[in-house]
Amino acid sequence: MNVSAVESITVPATARARPARQNWALYLFVILMPLQNIYLQYVPNLGGGLNFLNLMFLVTLLMALRCGGGLVRGTGVNGWVMLYMLGGVLALMIGVGNVADPSGHGNFLKDQFIAVAFVFLAQMSVTDRVGLQRMFLASLLPLPYMFYVLRDQNATVSAWHYSDHLRISATFMDLGANEMAAFFVTTCLVTLGLLIGARIGWGWRAVYALAATLAGIGVVLSYSRTAYIAILAGLALILLLSKARLKLILPALALLVVLPLLMPPAAVERFDSISIEEGERDESTDSRFVFWEEAVHHFQENPVLGIGFHTFHHAEFSSAEMDVHNFFLRELVEKGLVGAVILLGLIWSVSRLLWRGLAFAAPRSWYGGLVLGLAGAWVALLIGNGFGDRFTHYAMIAHFWLYLGLALRGLQLRYAELEAKPEAERREQGQKPRQQQRNEQRDELGPAT
Repeated sequence: MNVSAVESITVPATARARPARQNWALYLFVILMPLQNIYLQYVPNLGGGLNFLNLMFLVTLLMALRCGGGLVRGTGVNGWVMLYMLGGVLALMIGVGNVADPSGHGNFLKDQFIAVAFVFLAQMSVTDRVGLQRMFLASLLPLPYMFYVLRDQNATVSAWHYSDHLRISATFMDLGANEMAAFFVTTCLVTLGLLIGARIGWGWRAVYALAATLAGIGVVLSYSRTAYIAILAGLALILLLSKARLKLILPALALLVVLPLLMPPAAVERFDSISIEEGERDESTDSRFVFWEEAVHHFQENPVLGIGFHTFHHAEFSSAEMDVHNFFLRELVEKGLVGAVILLGLIWSVSRLLWRGLAFAAPRSWYGGLVLGLAGAWVALLIGNGFGDRFTHYAMIAHFWLYLGLALRGLQLRYAELEAKPEAERREQGQKPRQQQRNEQRDELGPAT
């Protein structure tokens, strides 16, 4: 694989002695993003688009430009993300003419794009390994407060047997229990990846273990069946890809045996209710099949460009005026085959980035642990999107895009490190010389994006 495919950061010679600039606005934005209960209730909306989300994004973007990190090239991820955003704009224009009341569609797409932009903000703001770890730590700082709110809400509805009254959303004021669960699944798996895959000091290990525990409790108390399946699948992938998988098999099996004993009885009941067999599934699961059938019908009538962004839940297309409850199917029906191809390209580019990161990361490095955990979170996210929308709500998904941006920058820094190694040292470590790698892999990588 071509080590030089991802371009290194170009820093003027006069500035190399200076410490990396910090995007303090992004740190604050990352901390506050999942805390909707704070900024939606207590930060005034001045009108005219001057709300917390828009203003924080503009300030963060300006500071990111000042940091001078630029975008990482050669992976294809940034290009597919940009195409994904352009596809959303096209679908928005199509949808305006297909429903009687398209008000709010543009604002919803804008909010979604702000979350997606975290992948760019991370790359532009972080330029060294210390910055990677600082930004990740910032993403963990809201967890204690989120756990406090979660515990407080759960205490008011707690019951021995499961009922829908247990579905709380903690700090996610505008979202539901499933979206809260998806956020905690991502955080838990990425942090577990660092605990399993990175050689870190006991202090940091304690911090990450606490974060994983708090996020794991959040998943349990969400009573989200999709989240239960997703986190188990993500954890299985992490263990499979880990270099220490043989040592971890027995502890993992022991955890599976003990975990039901530690979970609330209502959570065990909720997990046991998982079924897609006709006649055994509950009303919530059964309704999804109705929505999916309607979505397939509308796709067949509008196969190329779809019915338009954020339109399916309107009365013109949905008899129940509900969302599709399947992100992939919704992309297909609202954006057509064009949008589906773009989404597949994005999924492929992210998957390839994570595979490269695992292949090139130094053994037991912090970056290797990040990519390991992110690979598990990526699989969990894809599974979650099969039964709902876990990809567009800004408060829920912004941290995932942040981690993806950190993975891009980390891969670039790793490539730069390998490029700087003397050829003799590379031969001693059994690595191919750089020129030989370039000649062998030039065609695979293709043009930089």
